[in-house]
Amino acid sequence: MVQTGSPIRWGILGTGTIAREFAYGLSCLPDAKLVAVGSRTLGSAQSFAQAYAIPQVHGSYQALAEDPAVDVIYIATPHFRHYQDCLLCLNAGKAVLCEKPLALNAKEAKEIADTARRQGVFCMEAMWMRFMPLVQQAQALIAEGTIGEVLTLTADFGYPTEYDPKSRFFNLDLGGGALLDRGSYPLSLAFQLLGVPESVVGQACLGETGVDEQAAFILGYTNGQLAQLAATLRGYASNTAVITGTTGKITLHPPFCRPDRLSVTPYSEQPVVRSSQPSASPSAFKRQLVSLGKRIPLAKSAVAKLRDNTKTLSTPIQGNGFNYEAEEVMACLRQQQLESPKMPLDESVQMLEIMDCLRQSWGLHYPQD
Repeated sequence: MVQTGSPIRWGILGTGTIAREFAYGLSCLPDAKLVAVGSRTLGSAQSFAQAYAIPQVHGSYQALAEDPAVDVIYIATPHFRHYQDCLLCLNAGKAVLCEKPLALNAKEAKEIADTARRQGVFCMEAMWMRFMPLVQQAQALIAEGTIGEVLTLTADFGYPTEYDPKSRFFNLDLGGGALLDRGSYPLSLAFQLLGVPESVVGQACLGETGVDEQAAFILGYTNGQLAQLAATLRGYASNTAVITGTTGKITLHPPFCRPDRLSVTPYSEQPVVRSSQPSASPSAFKRQLVSLGKRIPLAKSAVAKLRDNTKTLSTPIQGNGFNYEAEEVMACLRQQQLESPKMPLDESVQMLEIMDCLRQSWGLHYPQD
């Protein structure tokens, strides 16, 4: 139980790059105290502890999970380990913030959620994007009706990744592939802004190791909304998210998972294209072409006006961004909440159900499936 007014004591499980980023994020929060680190090797834990002035050092994950001085553990291991590491910490009674994705598949994620609820312990997937100020601002603008009825979300995410068949990006045994690593971001944004989809279809390019090196997928909703999403390990994506509505659009500038700029562009309420009765007369068709030619400069002028009306918000990221998700966890712990209303466990399970469905359609199966 977290004591009111006292710092919340963190432990970090794992000592890789993401663990170091999170340790820096915690250093930006005055009410967070990083008190312990655990690694599979004592030397790695000692080196990490020295770099971040951490008092408690553990040469095993089990020892960290059993440390009575720790309130909550951030799991920073590769995602093929998330299932076993989450269960280890939850069964030890420790609150958990687990790096995304929560698990490799929905079955694992559901067991994590069930264990957390059975143990009465807080657990959340570390989808840091959801807590970025401008992502939350976009959600608020949509709720306020700023762009009217939402029609589509278009988002892609990717950076060129050095090929190494043994790395976690390309190794099938380690849960490699673009979908779980990069695709988590556009998929989570779709859930955050549009809710749970009714259908999903997708296509993937499988590489030599059997993982999806790039993938595209479309989510369909009961009210006709569509989310067009993509992820790649092969090259640069636009890394932009655009939400279009009936009266405007919102753009989250790259990288949309950590944006410092958001633009709102209003649309004219007048239809750009008007219906007309078809005519079989060649002369009438020619007249329509001439009329269309005359309207093209007007259309260009309208586009220019739309650009002029675009308003851009700039909000610098405080810390390195990891501090926002840590703040959410600490707020929940202080309020004795077992789940975050902004990143509930059910959504983590549902997103993995979508990814399971896509992988199955591609013939991509992990040994853990």
